[in-house]
Amino acid sequence: MEKWNIGIMGLKSKKSEDSGFLYSPQSSIIPAFHEGRVTIGNLQLSSPLVLAPMAGISDTPFRRIARERGCGLAFTGLMNAEGLLRKRGAYLRIERDDHPISVQLFGSDPEILAEAAQWAEEIGADAVDINMGCPASQVIGLGAGIDLMRSPEKVDRILMQVRRALKIPLSIKIRSGWDRDHINAVEISKMAENCGVDAIIIHPRTKVQEFRGRADWNLIREVKESVPIPVIGNGDVITSFLAKKMMDETGCDGVMIGRGSLGNPWIFSQAREMPFPSFEERQRVMTLHFSLLESHYGGKEAMKKIKRHVAWYTKGLPASASFRKKLFVLKEKEAFFGTITSYFDFIKRRTPCQLSPLAENGSVIG
Repeated sequence: MEKWNIGIMGLKSKKSEDSGFLYSPQSSIIPAFHEGRVTIGNLQLSSPLVLAPMAGISDTPFRRIARERGCGLAFTGLMNAEGLLRKRGAYLRIERDDHPISVQLFGSDPEILAEAAQWAEEIGADAVDINMGCPASQVIGLGAGIDLMRSPEKVDRILMQVRRALKIPLSIKIRSGWDRDHINAVEISKMAENCGVDAIIIHPRTKVQEFRGRADWNLIREVKESVPIPVIGNGDVITSFLAKKMMDETGCDGVMIGRGSLGNPWIFSQAREMPFPSFEERQRVMTLHFSLLESHYGGKEAMKKIKRHVAWYTKGLPASASFRKKLFVLKEKEAFFGTITSYFDFIKRRTPCQLSPLAENGSVIG
């Protein structure tokens, strides 16, 4: 019999420290979300919620998990355009069931970006995104990412050349600007629209902020009011309530979700009046996720990759710390899933309740 340190979590309702989850004897249904469809160029999305590009996370298996739970469009991780042209199929493969998908590229050379975008289209990409917002030093050092927003004339050259090379939709992902004294998101958005870009994705933080502080959603509204093309907001959306709130407050056409989907791909369906996942559903998706990883990477690599996802899937659950400690030392598939089964059997016996969502003020909905 496995022993789990359940502590206080199984005894009374308690807010999770990080995820917006809590345990409650009541189950509930999430309030209805926007059902309007978003059209980017000639690409119609089934949902206004899209999965953000996350290096090492938003791979083919995770994109499939997100789409099956209501995600309207998924992005690849950020890809170096020059590296893509060198490695081609060894760097990027688009599988038959991995659609709709947008390939996100970074770089500073218009010709290389255009050639990489064209190759992505040839292998099946449904859209291409040029990243102009990444604050990572290794990207900025190449004159790419957020560094491009300091050179509007270069942005113009890049977008004109990439647009000429593509038939599929083209978007850009930007930030507010370099710092609070150089906020030029509206200027760049207008320029992009004039160059034929089909959508703007904006994370309203500056380069200096990186991921600190709060995203300025007012700037999303300003960008939306400045251009006639779709605008997708990004930043600080970790629950379905916040996704709806962003759209209500800014008028944006869609919401890009990143860390809010980690361990919670149901965020894409919660926002569309779907039940919060039961323990059984959570366990089922964890098992499915491993199966997809195993098919894509092979068993050994899948075992490495699934562990951090399991940590996210179970964070905030009863006895999750002792469960993860036991799980992370295991190397054999059978022992790994035996431990998962034992853990969920335990919490279902000891915690006769389901996860319920939190309203923004921390109260239980339902």
